[in-house]
Amino acid sequence: MSMLHGSTTLITGGAGGAKFAEGLNCLIAREKLNIIPNIGDDDVFHGLWVSPDVDTLLYTLANDINREQGWGLKDDSYTVLGRLAKLGQADWMKLGDKDFATHIVRTMMLAQGSDLQEITSHLADKLNVRANIILPSRQTVQTRLHTAQGTLSMESYFVEHGTKPQVEQVEFVGEGLSQANSECIKALESVETVLISPSNPILSIAPTLSIQGVQHALRNTAAHRIAISPIIAGQSVKGPACEVMSACGYSPTVTGVAEFYHGLIDALVIDHADEHHATDIRRMGIDVLVTDTLMPNISRRIQLAKEVLSYAATEKLARKQKGAA
Repeated sequence: MSMLHGSTTLITGGAGGAKFAEGLNCLIAREKLNIIPNIGDDDVFHGLWVSPDVDTLLYTLANDINREQGWGLKDDSYTVLGRLAKLGQADWMKLGDKDFATHIVRTMMLAQGSDLQEITSHLADKLNVRANIILPSRQTVQTRLHTAQGTLSMESYFVEHGTKPQVEQVEFVGEGLSQANSECIKALESVETVLISPSNPILSIAPTLSIQGVQHALRNTAAHRIAISPIIAGQSVKGPACEVMSACGYSPTVTGVAEFYHGLIDALVIDHADEHHATDIRRMGIDVLVTDTLMPNISRRIQLAKEVLSYAATEKLARKQKGAA
């Protein structure tokens, strides 16, 4: 497949973000594509450091993802998890036997003094992932949800409790909040296009935005900045995006998505089902691309990525011509 040129950085998280990343990965050469994943879901399970969103991204780009689930490895088994349960350990976090190897290596390398960026680059290399995976921080950042059932980690809320507890507040904690990865800042400031994937804005993107320096880099970059709405016709494609946005004071619509990213993006990509919101979004000073944003298969992921990149190139040319006038 031919590669579209133009340095691009994608801020992403969750299964939806990994799907869009897969489309981009088919179109952009390795040295031109940076992907910044969500690290807010990171936590310890069975004594091992697990990075769910990072691993979903790696497995997807390595074409080793369990596509029916949208996470985990294909053709995996759960013998170890079953044995852990027999020994009295919680088994709600569904880690497969092959998946455990990733978490063992990550934990071993942490114990040997490597940081999370070095480990992620090592895993990407071993899995033959072409894109540059750049963590937003080399330290930890963790999402905590304050709910009617108490404070929950992201994975406890999402997996153990099935997103059922009513969210009252979302908080991000960790040493990484004040220590952005220098490579992350460079990836936002020195590229032609910055994209935000169709991920949950608050649970998948906000952990990255909470890190000192990231929003400043986004606001001041010369890159064209485009986000893709994860909400279609007032509903999230998957997950609790609408419920969490409402809990945090945003309308669970594409206009709410535009409000959340206001000042950080130049354009928002929305589905045809939301075209009637385009005028309101443009009144916020945000351009709109209307297209089919569902990505049920790889061809649609590539097509959406191609449309977004083509739109970015057109806007870049228009800016250049306007500046020369």
